Amino acid sequence: MRGNFFYDRLGRCLFKVREKKKMSQEQVAFLCDVDRTYISRIEKGRANPTIRILHKIADALRVRLWKLLRNL
Repeated sequence: MRGNFFYDRLGRCLFKVREKKKMSQEQVAFLCDVDRTYISRIEKGRANPTIRILHKIADALRVRLWKLLRNL
């Protein structure tokens, strides 16, 4: 699917940042007040997160939102 290309790249970027910060999906999910499986689905490119959720994730990872979106 062509439309999933954006979400695949977003997921890979999120995964890289999370791994660099040495945080688990569970830790990020707890800080964002979302389910861990939702973080997993985002990282796999299978979820369509809102800007609000992306902002919560960026805050949890202590990065600016544009850093998550800049390489897309």
